Amino acid sequence: MSRIYHLTGTPYEIGFAMGQALGARLEANIKHYIRQRIPPGVTFDKVAWRKGALPWLRELPERYLEEFEGLACGSGLPLLSLAKWAYLEVLLENQCSGAILILDKHAWVARNNDIYAPDMWGYVTIREATGRIPTISFGMEGDVFTPTGVNREKLWLHYNYLPASDALIPSQPHLPGYVLLQEALETCRNLQDLEKYLLQVQRDGGMLIFAVDGKTDEAALYECSRTDFRKRYPVEGWIVGTNHTCEAAIVTSTEDDYQPLSTHSRYKRLEVLAEAIFSRHPPGSSPLGSLPGELIDLLADDEVEARRGEIQTAYSCVACPATTDIWYTFGGYPSASRGDWQRLEWPWI
Repeated sequence: MSRIYHLTGTPYEIGFAMGQALGARLEANIKHYIRQRIPPGVTFDKVAWRKGALPWLRELPERYLEEFEGLACGSGLPLLSLAKWAYLEVLLENQCSGAILILDKHAWVARNNDIYAPDMWGYVTIREATGRIPTISFGMEGDVFTPTGVNREKLWLHYNYLPASDALIPSQPHLPGYVLLQEALETCRNLQDLEKYLLQVQRDGGMLIFAVDGKTDEAALYECSRTDFRKRYPVEGWIVGTNHTCEAAIVTSTEDDYQPLSTHSRYKRLEVLAEAIFSRHPPGSSPLGSLPGELIDLLADDEVEARRGEIQTAYSCVACPATTDIWYTFGGYPSASRGDWQRLEWPWI
C-alpha cells in the first residue's frame, strides 16, 4: 500500500478524493488515534470537545471547511467525527526536536515529531489546491493540516509546540499552529511572506517555527507567542530547538529541567551534536558525502529520540530544500532509529 497521496482540484475535490481512497479505514484510523491520543488519567472534558468541534471547524478559513466536507462525503463519515478528530489537537500538547544547519552552502533541516499513536504516522500528502501554492505535508492519512511541510516554492516549514503566556487580542483572527502552518505553506513564497502572515494572524498557542527558503538558502527559527514573534538566525552555522525559547535555555537551570528527554536536556544534546556536525563540515570543505546519515544520527541519538512510553518519535525528516533532497520515515517507530527511511521524489520539475 502506498503511503503517498497526490491530490489535485478544488479543496472539496481534494477532500472527496482522499475520503474515497481511505473509505472505512479512515473511521478505524480516527477511532484508534483518539483512543491513544487521550492519555489515561489526563483530565479531558469530552463534553466540551464534542460541543466545540463543529463551531471551531466552521470558524476556520472556508478553504478548510470545504476540504472537510469533501472528506466527509467521500468517506461517508459524519462531519462531526472529522471535526472532533481535528479539534483534538487544540486541546492537547506535543513535544518535538529540530535543527537547521548550514552545510556545503545549503540549509538543511532535521526534525523529530514526538507524539501519541506512533503507528498512525508516516504518510505524505501532495496537495495541489486550485488557486494555491502546491504543498507536500507529512503526517497521518487523511490529514487536512500539518505540523511539517514544504511547498513548490521550496519553502520548508515545521513547528514545535511552545508555551505562550500572552493573551489573544479578541478583535484579530487566530488559528491553531497546525492550521496556520498549512495555510502559510499554501500562501507564502519566502520568509518575508511568512513574517507578514505571522503579524496578520495570531496563534492559539506558542509555536517554534523552523523555516528555510530553498531558493535562497535563507533560514531562521521563529519563536512565536500568540501575538508576536522573535526571529533567530543560525549565526554559528546551526540552530536547534525543542519546546522552549532560547532565552529559557539560558535562564532555567533547575534539576527537573534536565531530566532525560526533557525539553532542556534534548536541547542541550542537540547543541552538542549540531556543533559537532558543523565542525566536521566547515564552509568551503568537501561535499557532504555522509549526509543525510549524520543528520539521521542526530535525530536517532539516545538523548534526543523518544523511545518509551505512550509518547514516541512517530516520524522524522531530513531535508535540503535547495536541492529538493527529502528523506522521510514512511512508518516504523521510534522513527529516527527504526523507521523506514526513504528518499521522497520531488513532484514538480
